[in-house]
Order: sequence, then C-alpha cells, then structure tokens
Amino acid sequence: MSESARATRRPTMADVAREAGVSLSTVDRVLNLRADVRRDTAQRIVEAATRLGFHAKAVLEQRLLTHRPTVRLGFALHKSGVAFYQVLAQALSSAAAHYPHARIRVVIAYLDELDPARVAQRIAALRDQVDGLGVVAVDHPVIRQAVARLSDSGVAVVALISALSPAATAGYVGVDNRRMGRTAGWFVSRLANRPGPVAVLLSSQGFQCQELREFSFRSYLADQSPDWDLLATRLTLEDDAFAHGNTLDLLTGEPELAGLYVAGGGIAGVIQALGELKARQQRLPIVVCNEVTPLTAHALRDGLVHAVLSHPVAALAERTVDALVQAVTGARPVAGLVAIVPMQVDVQESL
Repeated sequence: MSESARATRRPTMADVAREAGVSLSTVDRVLNLRADVRRDTAQRIVEAATRLGFHAKAVLEQRLLTHRPTVRLGFALHKSGVAFYQVLAQALSSAAAHYPHARIRVVIAYLDELDPARVAQRIAALRDQVDGLGVVAVDHPVIRQAVARLSDSGVAVVALISALSPAATAGYVGVDNRRMGRTAGWFVSRLANRPGPVAVLLSSQGFQCQELREFSFRSYLADQSPDWDLLATRLTLEDDAFAHGNTLDLLTGEPELAGLYVAGGGIAGVIQALGELKARQQRLPIVVCNEVTPLTAHALRDGLVHAVLSHPVAALAERTVDALVQAVTGARPVAGLVAIVPMQVDVQESL
C-alpha cells in the first residue's frame, strides 16, 4: 500500500491496538464489552484511538465511563449559615457530579458547633457513610484523634482550607496561608496613608489557616516599618452579632486605626459595623478580608472593604474530589499530600 493510501484510509482496530501497545483482542473486549479490562489499559486504548482519529473513539470513551467505580465522598464543612461554605458545598457537589473517572455519591455535613468534642463526634459518625472525607475544622487534639481513627479505619481524609497537624494523617488542599497573610499586609501598607495602629480579627486561633495568616500579616508589617502599631488580636467567634459589637468597640476605641485584617469569619457583623460608622461619616481604616461572596463583593463596591483574598472555590473543589478519589481507589494516598491552589485576589475594579 502506498504512503498516500495509508495516510487517507480510516484507522482500524488493529491500528489502535498497535498504537496502544495491546492486542487486537484487548481492543475488541473494550469496544464490545466482552470481558473486563484493567482501567489503565482501557484508558491507553482510548488515548490511542483519539490520536489516530478512530471512528469508534466515542464508543470506547463511553465504555470507559461505564466502568467507573462508585465512591462515597463526605464533606464536613463549617457553619451552614455562612455564604462561603454554601458556595463551597455547591462547588464540591458539582465537581463530584462531573468527575470523569468515578461515580460519586456526596454527603454534605455542617459542623455548626465550635466545641471540639462535638465536632469530633460528628466526624466519627460519618465513618460508615463515606469512603473519603474532606473536612474543615480547628486543629484540636480530639479532632486530630477522630480524624486519625477515621484514617485507620480506611477512610481517606483531606483537610480543606485549614490544615491539621501530621498526627491526624490527613492531606491538605487549600491556599498558601502564609502568602495570604503577607498579601493582606501588602495591601494595608500600600493603601494606608501612613503607618499607624493595625488590628486582626480571627474566628478562632484553633484554625491553623487563621493562625498562619495572622502571624504572616504581622510579620510583613513589622518588616516594613517599626512605626506600625500591631494591636492585640480580637476574636469574632464566627458569630455576626459578636463580631459587630467587637468591631464597633475596636473602631471607636481606635479612631486612628490604619488597617484591619479580617482573617476569619464573622464578616457580616464586621461589614455592618463599618457601614454604620461610614453613615456617621467616621473615618474608616483600610480593610482586607477573606472569601469573595455577594456580601463582601458589595462591601468592595461600597468602599467598606478594599481587598478580598479568596480560595478559588471551583479549583479547590476539583482538587479535593480528585485527591479523595485517587486515595479511595488506591492510586495515590492522601497522607502527606499538600495541594496548594492559587489565591484569588479581588479589588473594587476587578468586580
């Protein structure tokens, strides 16, 4: 056969077998569902068919999809009433629904309790419901123990947003929180008229992510100038009413406050307080917070907040689902996994 004829003829099953490095009968088994074929072998055949432009490529791809394993994934998120966690839950469900290599059943649970013992009980209760678990929780000994027991029982666990200590044997998927804290410091140092008092609001110092953001924020400003007055950290307890009162107390007690970094939850209460003081025409500090939501986006547009540093929710969800499925199917363990997603930065002009 001439080269021109070979170039114009349609690829055959034999061509696909040769390209994939398998036998013709193996391609036939995948195409006609005659017997089980290892998933990696079937994937190689589909890739070869794609490269060659094989006319039955779509059929091969569908055969691969029909052999997807079924995996049960749970996600224990923090605070059901917080907009960010509602958006994250939707993104995780969507990532699971569109995951190409497994059929995924999703269980969403919310850890509305701050008490570590109650949170540990909720995590332990998911053991028989899931094969893999993504969890947002404080790094407390009883929670680490609950997660470690879950891992010992064969459930793959990944910490989302905030890492857990190595004793928990959980992987981590989230942003680089050190970089996030230093970025918040960068915004304050560049946007404030001059160095002055600055404050940090946290939900709880039990979250590794918030502890690291706070330390990095303070470290950055201290490196920039000794004239920054780093005030004592205040808590919001993830409670909007408490955050509102604490913010009012801070801003009325420190009228020259140059910068405020809200490194944790309770942002609705903080924004409410900022709005009230703006209505009184009181001077406001440069404010940086975390996680873009309709509320924080509105605050950006109104000038109450100057920058929002966020997890890219879709990317976070996709990396988490993939890490858990890979662990559950034995392809890659999560112990020691650190998957960093790029930080999202929003300012008024970017919306």
